[in-house]
Amino acid sequence: VADPDKLTIENASAVIELAKSDDGWTVGERRYKADTNTVDALVNAVKNIRVLDTVAQAGSDAVDERYEIDKTNAIVVKAYKGNELVRTLTIGKTSSTGSQSYLTLDGKKDIYLVSGTLRDTFKKDVAALRSKSVYAVDTSDLTAVSESMGSTVLSIVKSGDPAAWTASGGAASVDAEKAASWAASLTRLNADSWLDDDFVLPPVSESVTVITAGGKAITVSVYKEGDGDEAKYYGTCSETPYKFSLSRYSAGKYLKTAADISANQ
Repeated sequence: VADPDKLTIENASAVIELAKSDDGWTVGERRYKADTNTVDALVNAVKNIRVLDTVAQAGSDAVDERYEIDKTNAIVVKAYKGNELVRTLTIGKTSSTGSQSYLTLDGKKDIYLVSGTLRDTFKKDVAALRSKSVYAVDTSDLTAVSESMGSTVLSIVKSGDPAAWTASGGAASVDAEKAASWAASLTRLNADSWLDDDFVLPPVSESVTVITAGGKAITVSVYKEGDGDEAKYYGTCSETPYKFSLSRYSAGKYLKTAADISANQ
């Protein structure tokens, strides 16, 4: 099968479309950026069907239901190259061993036993197929970080040869290694999950961090709801129009205090 540039995944309740563009794969009507590894797994599954046996002929209700290739149960995957349909998988149930699947290919009658758990592979909703990446930059491109929490500003810049991180604007001295480590921790941010568009963020952010990399400024705002172990963290970023939730660990990288990177500790 040629490398597909479009996949549709259809079950009884929904149809999801994945489309390849110059920037990679997108998912759903809103063309969200899709997770590369997940899509690669789907494309490989479509291309590499390993037939182990032919078990029955499709077409009668009893047989179709037994193998769950009927309309109610089947997952139908269509792969396109350009406008040409290059493969159709009608995926039925997983075998009793749990490591094989039943399906028909390209609308033909033969019901095959094939290797792999294809139901698990393709039983994905849009949320599972979306990329969680908010932004990613190269460590070597980072030149400055400035984090504001209330009226407190913590800023570091990279300069000199060999390049080193120092406090900017004559702030209290920072430990160069701790500052470099903090900057490096900010090179990428992954959402824990994406929030609905109508999700209401707390009225005031906990911190606003501006990361300068390759001459571009990326702004991340972190919001906190609740306290202690119950606290939940949310974020917005200049790189995406979508709001997201953050793990406590990810949020913590944008909630540094001067003491965390001070040279005097």
